[in-house]
Amino acid sequence: MATSNYTPNLHLSAWADSDRPKRADFVSDNTIIDTQLGGHIANSGIHLTAQEKAKISEPYISLIYSGTGESTHSFTLEFQPKAVFVYRRGVPFVKYSGGVNYVYAASGYFGHGASVGISITTNGVTVSQSAEASDGVKVCLNESGCQYTIIAFK
Repeated sequence: MATSNYTPNLHLSAWADSDRPKRADFVSDNTIIDTQLGGHIANSGIHLTAQEKAKISEPYISLIYSGTGESTHSFTLEFQPKAVFVYRRGVPFVKYSGGVNYVYAASGYFGHGASVGISITTNGVTVSQSAEASDGVKVCLNESGCQYTIIAFK
């Protein structure tokens, strides 16, 4: 190796012309590096996907709706909710009066069931409103003019 005009730390410029790698060596080395880095970057076992990153940065959404009085009210979401919680604003979750439990809140976990008055679908949630009490329970998740909050977890 020549010793003139070299970089003190790297010694890259200290190579003599005969020491310099061939173009094929560079291509081969770069191919190895690209393969290793590409495999590392694409490894979903150690890196998050864009969808997983979105769950971390925005793990849930919340929305407010006004009840319509209809027996059901459906909401379409841009994702499949894993869990949903719905409640009427400004009242207790359950109120007992005249032998009837009025239910103003409900929750559910996709694929594992839900409390009375709510169902979770692959792209949303549906809430219910009972016309009359059944077995001492009246579901009140869509009373006309009442305000409700939905919290849906990704």
